[in-house]
Amino acid sequence: MSNEILMPKLSDTMEEGKIIRWLKHPGDTIHRGEPIAEVETDKADMVLESFDDGVLDQIKLKEGESAPVGAVIAMMRAGGETGKPAAQAEAATQEPKPKAAERKSEPIPIRPKAKPEAPKAPAPPPPSADLSAESGEQIHPAMSSRRSAAPTAIPMPPRVSAVASAPVEVSADGHKFKASPLARRAAEEAGIDLESVHGTGPEGRITKRDVDNFLREQQLFRFRRIVSPREGAPGSHEELSKMRKTIANRMATSKREIPHFYVTVEIDMAEAVKLKTSLSEAELVEEDVTYNDIIVKAVALALGRYPRINASFENDGITIHPNINIGVAVAVEDGLVVPVIRQCEQLSLIEIAQIAHRLVAKAGRGGFTSDELSGATFTISNMGMLGIEHFAAVIVPPQAAILAASAIKDRPVVRNGVLAVGKTMMATLSCDHRIIDGVVAGRFLQEFKRFLENPASLLL
Repeated sequence: MSNEILMPKLSDTMEEGKIIRWLKHPGDTIHRGEPIAEVETDKADMVLESFDDGVLDQIKLKEGESAPVGAVIAMMRAGGETGKPAAQAEAATQEPKPKAAERKSEPIPIRPKAKPEAPKAPAPPPPSADLSAESGEQIHPAMSSRRSAAPTAIPMPPRVSAVASAPVEVSADGHKFKASPLARRAAEEAGIDLESVHGTGPEGRITKRDVDNFLREQQLFRFRRIVSPREGAPGSHEELSKMRKTIANRMATSKREIPHFYVTVEIDMAEAVKLKTSLSEAELVEEDVTYNDIIVKAVALALGRYPRINASFENDGITIHPNINIGVAVAVEDGLVVPVIRQCEQLSLIEIAQIAHRLVAKAGRGGFTSDELSGATFTISNMGMLGIEHFAAVIVPPQAAILAASAIKDRPVVRNGVLAVGKTMMATLSCDHRIIDGVVAGRFLQEFKRFLENPASLLL
């Protein structure tokens, strides 16, 4: 008995999808949860996963071809069945013809999943969009230099203790060096050679912080190369991708239909900088807590105090959401995606950092699921990496607001009547005036500012 595999709807705006690459071929056995194809959607490249066991019988949509949502893209049969080879499979893939049955039954549902691992280790994950002016540290969002040609999810190696002894590593030329277990794990996940990393620990031992710093340097180089003005040739014309068209339409709709207004506050980040530095030096967690993670946590706490900001304008009414799902704007090759950290009101700062770390790594490899890109109730856009001192972001419909976070800069401040140099950050809240009044926006920003200037509250 053959079953139809349909083109699923992988995003709320998706009308059709294009097959980038088949990961399975006619005759291949497919297990529940196994990826079968890469699909280009209007939001991102995604991987389709089977919800059932069976054998891929026919491929009806060739690589590079598009089909509307609900169209039949392949046929699958039960593993024990046999049948005649399918002409469609031969034409689509030029693989040996599989056997196929003639009858059809109900469709097998499939859903997107992170892209599987490629044989070779991928390049380091892309850079993020926040950078401390002092240390050059970058945080979300990230940008990928190019679309991955193959699925590149990285398996998690066994957990190792941070206090374990550092074994001696030997390079290809016989050079000996030491690396901590956390550093070796981080290097393995990122696909980098520890020999390339400069160790700053005792006796030159390579620590996880050294690996993180190496990755940031590599990512920053790639980011600067990507945004070089030489990328676009003068006089050229580029066709819009599905993602770019979606961004263009949604942002045009947002500015046309949503009455934006903007509120800006300057925040003293000196204590937040100290908190981040202390957490990094303690090496108690595997993923460094970034400034963006701190901002996400502060936003979540402030939204809990002012739930009207965590709302949407829907069906000529205002929906105040029960959960705080924060989207983090992440730049990719051809536009912007907004992966979502869900139920932030229930997450600790460390848990937010761990989830954000995984999402940013996915941005470089591709392979977001539709769940990871939908359901945000509030969005944060961070351009600190570019040294941007102030900007305003466009609201993502139907959300009520979006926060634009800028770079942390050394600026003159007055403390106790004395002029001093402080580390401050400008934050601008773009608001939908149909939902939010100016006084509510101002109070929300003051609460957000209070949490960042007293960051011990973020650890509770």
